[in-house]
Amino acid sequence: MKKVILLVLLIFLYLISGCQNAPFKKPLQENQVIYRHGQYLVIVEGHQLIVTGGLSRKVFASKDNSFSGASRIKNKQKENLPLKGTYIKDGLLIKGQNNSYLVSLTPEIKLLASYPNPHTKEKLIIINKQINILYYYEQGSLVKKYPVATGKKEYYTPKGSFKIVNKIHIKEGEHPDDIYGPRWLGLAVSDAKDKRANDDERAPLGHKYGIHGTNEPDSIGTQASGGCIRLNNNDILELYSMVPVGTKVLIE
Repeated sequence: MKKVILLVLLIFLYLISGCQNAPFKKPLQENQVIYRHGQYLVIVEGHQLIVTGGLSRKVFASKDNSFSGASRIKNKQKENLPLKGTYIKDGLLIKGQNNSYLVSLTPEIKLLASYPNPHTKEKLIIINKQINILYYYEQGSLVKKYPVATGKKEYYTPKGSFKIVNKIHIKEGEHPDDIYGPRWLGLAVSDAKDKRANDDERAPLGHKYGIHGTNEPDSIGTQASGGCIRLNNNDILELYSMVPVGTKVLIE
């Protein structure tokens, strides 16, 4: 009888041990956990960010291999950074080595924005030609992101670091069919970066390449321009009001 009881006990302990070591019960390594507080947990698995809270679980693609952590955001008003115009009742700002991820936790877990880290407190514009998005930063935080159109050929929109050297208020009807929209932010592009022509004096003066509006809103989000960066007209009006001459622009 004692042997039977001992055998049953050993089987019971073996089953418990097996359940504890099952894949879905495997303890998380500390370097996988980015954030843990209350019901919320953020885990890194490969190039994925997994955010869980209660019965909710969302998986987001990540471009980072390492993370410095996450900070909680509560009751962020629309006029505050990051991402002006967006109210966040409860959320997280997750910092990766190269990118940041702004996540809303309520009323649902949702990725609001993922964007490259600016690595500066100065005002900065970053333009990603691959996905046709313009990011504008102040104080090291994302202010706004806008869909854009870039060059119809790869070399039309130059890559590199540039500066805004002029701001032009374009009067209605000043250009044929208002092709540049209501505003122009001119980019100083060196001759070495200007792949469309040699020694074109308009490029370094900011009159060849620019960030401007468009009379072709359907082109936004595509490669369609002759080299400039097009925004919707309402977007260029907003960006123009925030960006001073001298602002650095990174095109990548």
